[in-house]
Amino acid sequence: MGILDADDVPEESLLGYLVGIVHHKFTTTQKIVDKLLEESKLPEEYWPQKPKGLNAFQASCRKLEEKYREIKFRDPGTKADIKFSVEFMVDALKDGSRQLTRKIHYLGNEHASRKLQKTLDIFVQTTQKEPEKMAKFIFDKQEDTITKTDLFKKDELNIEEMTNEKYRLLLKIFEEIKNSYTERYLKDAWFKLVRGEGGIPWLKKCGSLWFIPKDAKEYINAFGRVYNTIHGEEGTWRTIPVINTKQQREHLKEDVEVEFEDRFKSFLENVADRVKEGQVFADLTEEEKERLRKSKDNFESKMNTEFITKYNKLLNMSISAKLTDAPVKFESDRLNHAMELMKQL
Repeated sequence: MGILDADDVPEESLLGYLVGIVHHKFTTTQKIVDKLLEESKLPEEYWPQKPKGLNAFQASCRKLEEKYREIKFRDPGTKADIKFSVEFMVDALKDGSRQLTRKIHYLGNEHASRKLQKTLDIFVQTTQKEPEKMAKFIFDKQEDTITKTDLFKKDELNIEEMTNEKYRLLLKIFEEIKNSYTERYLKDAWFKLVRGEGGIPWLKKCGSLWFIPKDAKEYINAFGRVYNTIHGEEGTWRTIPVINTKQQREHLKEDVEVEFEDRFKSFLENVADRVKEGQVFADLTEEEKERLRKSKDNFESKMNTEFITKYNKLLNMSISAKLTDAPVKFESDRLNHAMELMKQL
């Protein structure tokens, strides 16, 4: 029995299904998830995108940031315990590399000897005014590797040991992220599936509820099995059959109209970003017109295959993906101007 078959509602009585999904946190190796996807027979076009090395590098570097790690050592002069806290920060540099720095916070070491105070210099008084540079991490896209360049000048307060420790941790995290899926990747795959199969937000975008047309039942079942296997009892996945009644059709039409307008708005936002404010059609170059024409054709084609055709048939509607037929008017003059430009192509 499939996930969507619990109520055993006759096919002719269905419009589709409501699917509620919450993307809880998880980390699972690609090998395990890919096997589940293969067994589910979900088309590869709806599989999660593989984590890219550069993205894994950037995410790994962020995980090196740390606040207030307390360190303690004994002053050989006074035998007193000297305490500090260390804050680790990672900054993105213009060349795409990442710079690791630390900042020492003073915790009231009034018993430090004069010799130690002189060695520790400014940060035995209060706190370092500026972070200390530790290392620069560089990602090589061709080799998929991370190299380290030390930036500290002297090995004071274990800065070399801390730098090497952070580098080892970076390499470990990088390998884990690069070879694993997290909820972000499954969420992206879900969105690809929903869009590709004509799913739309339910209740005019209430949150994590989607209406899925009944002809996508097989793929939704496949995705649900993968989701529930990964999450087990920690997952949140609910399905409800939507019965073909006049009231449900009216509700769905409202949601379709909202989705219809949102997709046009998103497309026209992109167009408006690509043309100058107030630019008239005659001032566009032939190259600009051709690029916009291709964008328009791709948009209309995608709208038809993913959205329009399904709902015109399912709900007996007559909406059109063609910009020349669209009755949509926006409050934004910028979007209306973009619409007028596109209609002249």
